Amino acid sequence: MMGEAGGKAGELADLLRELYERAGSPTYAKLARQGAGQRPPVALGATVLSDWFNGRGVPADPERFAFLVTWLEHEAARRDRAYVATPAAAWERLRGEAERERRPAGRPHTPRGGDPVLVGGDFVGRPVREFTDAFALEVHRAIDAPEHAQARLSDLPVYIPRAHDRELRTAVERAAGGESVMVTLVAGSSTGKTRACWEALRAVPDGWRLWHPLHPSPAEAAATGLSRVGPRTVVWLNEAQTYLEPATAGERIATGLRELLNDPRRAPVLVLATLWPDPFWNALSTRPATGASDPHVQARALLTGTDVRVPEMFTGADLDAVRARAIEDPRLAKALTGDDDGRVTQFLAGAPALLKRLDLAPAHARAVIEGAMDARRLGHGPILRQAFLEDAADAYLTDTESDALHDDWFEQALAYAAHPVHGAIAPLTRIRPRRRPRRDPDDGPTYRLADYLEQHARHTRGALCPGASFWEAAHDHAHVLDDSLNLAQAAHDRLRIRHAERIYAKAAESREPRAMTRLASLRAMAGDHDGAERLTREAADAGNARALARLSSLRKEAGDHEGAERLAREATAAGYPYQLLYLAGQRELAGDREGAERVFRELADTGSTFALGKLAEMRDEVGDHDGAERLTREAAEAGDTGPLMHLAWRREVAGNLDGAQRLYLIAAHVGDTRGLVMVAEIREKAGDLDTAESLYLEAAEAGDMGGLRGLAGIRERAGDRHEAEHLARMAADAGYPFVLELLAEIREEAGDHDDADRLTREASDAGHPYALEQLAKLREKAGEHHDAERLRTWSRRGLDPGDEVPPASSGEPV
Repeated sequence: MMGEAGGKAGELADLLRELYERAGSPTYAKLARQGAGQRPPVALGATVLSDWFNGRGVPADPERFAFLVTWLEHEAARRDRAYVATPAAAWERLRGEAERERRPAGRPHTPRGGDPVLVGGDFVGRPVREFTDAFALEVHRAIDAPEHAQARLSDLPVYIPRAHDRELRTAVERAAGGESVMVTLVAGSSTGKTRACWEALRAVPDGWRLWHPLHPSPAEAAATGLSRVGPRTVVWLNEAQTYLEPATAGERIATGLRELLNDPRRAPVLVLATLWPDPFWNALSTRPATGASDPHVQARALLTGTDVRVPEMFTGADLDAVRARAIEDPRLAKALTGDDDGRVTQFLAGAPALLKRLDLAPAHARAVIEGAMDARRLGHGPILRQAFLEDAADAYLTDTESDALHDDWFEQALAYAAHPVHGAIAPLTRIRPRRRPRRDPDDGPTYRLADYLEQHARHTRGALCPGASFWEAAHDHAHVLDDSLNLAQAAHDRLRIRHAERIYAKAAESREPRAMTRLASLRAMAGDHDGAERLTREAADAGNARALARLSSLRKEAGDHEGAERLAREATAAGYPYQLLYLAGQRELAGDREGAERVFRELADTGSTFALGKLAEMRDEVGDHDGAERLTREAAEAGDTGPLMHLAWRREVAGNLDGAQRLYLIAAHVGDTRGLVMVAEIREKAGDLDTAESLYLEAAEAGDMGGLRGLAGIRERAGDRHEAEHLARMAADAGYPFVLELLAEIREEAGDHDDADRLTREASDAGHPYALEQLAKLREKAGEHHDAERLRTWSRRGLDPGDEVPPASSGEPV
């Protein structure tokens, strides 16, 4: 696997992946166990690790990231004595650059007068009253009631307002009164979210505009148009994940929306959004586990407090209202007779009929629909080419079914799949764009999968891997670069390496550096080093600095040390110094300290604070302690306290506690609160609790969770359990539940098992994924094997301490 993102985020992912492979590609479970065994524990989930290694996320927590890198570096060095580790400061520098690159930027240009520039009042959107077609705003069509054709039904069924409609009306009234407001309707597919927003537009005053970002793509339209949203505008974000999820634009859009909502000069605006709860609302609005990457910081801040839940079913008085008004609209009557659990809107949108259409589909039509379902869940965009659907279908047919096909099988299958269900939506809908760019010679009819079937696929087909014909179709017909890269990655993740390589190879024909570097990695893994070098050279020629560094590695492996160093310098000049740092480290390992120091000095002169740290370490090793301190201070003045903290740690390990504390306090003075915590720990071990508590408090007030952890520990050991728990919960509320788990361990060691259980449960509920396992280890160590196994069972099954452990099913270990 190679990083999915470009820029610094892609470079970080590629470098991480290389280190992971040098460390022997340990399982994610092993990495998680290693993290859980730390004090404090480091939470590393499989999803988080996958996102980091593949570039889907950038590590947000420096300490968690530093642990992972340190452990992998150690393993890599253990496996290969010639391996030279890249010190933590260099990793942190790249992580910081990647995080800043991902951090949303861009806001409306503000001149000296302070008002946003909206050239000539060139606002986006059109007057609200011009919007008369609900389907243009993605409201679902309703089923027909053919037996009542003479009733001259309106396009939309009679609307039954519910509680969420009252909340929407309140939001509209607030906006009409001059306040900027955002509402996010959250529910599954076909529950009436978009229709509710359409109905809310009736209450928007005349003179307002509506902006529906759509062309050339929803995310691109939003990213480029937000600065031109003026006062009295409704921003229409149906299926808001299409705006907030994309890695390259989502956070920038979220930031732009937050700025819009908080800018009194552009008030009032009303943002109407819709989201499925799973996976989209949960992914965008939930804080990840401690230590996990956090790719949706701005989206979460935007969405917090905006959600209005739409019920999946009509119940009670709402269902009575449907019955009362069914006499006006036979479609409501049909919904009542066709569904007995209150899922009226789903029935009206044809959702049950869609599933029935899929269940009853002949083999060839079902194959086409399931191919579309798998394409969407595996990363293909919403626009599916007819040729893709035809070629992929073979993966879903048995030999007998395939042999029985007639010449016109696909036309028949498509006719079945594209036929609207009861006049509503079809499993596949032909896309007829209002405007289309210059046509590709291979461009043909395109289709979109019904979103209800997409949702159904995500819930029911997640463990399935398509057959070879699907991947062949991806190779032949996925012409959008992101679609190709996503499907190639999906193939690689499912060990369809040959298919992944073919898809990457086709994408690489466009000379796109990401495709070329990923393909080069696969070629190198297969032993084709010449081919890997050629592709890497081409990617480097296209301006990819990371590729230059990779090419340098290939040259070194071939014995061309002079060429390797030349290429490493090229990569450094292009903004990627890590390969030259690696070569300098190898010189040091080979005993050429003078040569290594010369290269590190060269890098330090370019602004590399890691090189300064490495020079400091080398000076310290030869007894030049003053020179070492001077170099680390130089790095700290440049904004990197890592070398200073590392030198302080070396002093502490050597027993020079006074020197260590002096350096830690220098780091704290330039803003690294870890220095305060480290000095506090030294003072606490020396018995100077007053000074330790004061330093912990100063760190905590500066936002350092290590300070809260230290304070909680001191208060706990002093017998003030109430205050200790208060501090631990403050840390948990800030996203650091390990402090609760620390108190649980202290109480467990004191023999207070009940309180340990209670605090462990709180830590687990607050997001500590290994709290129960940690407590189980303590019980095991104390010889309480039954309790230890009980805790592990809770952990495996997601139960709470105190729950009765159910009996194991046949063949399942308890």
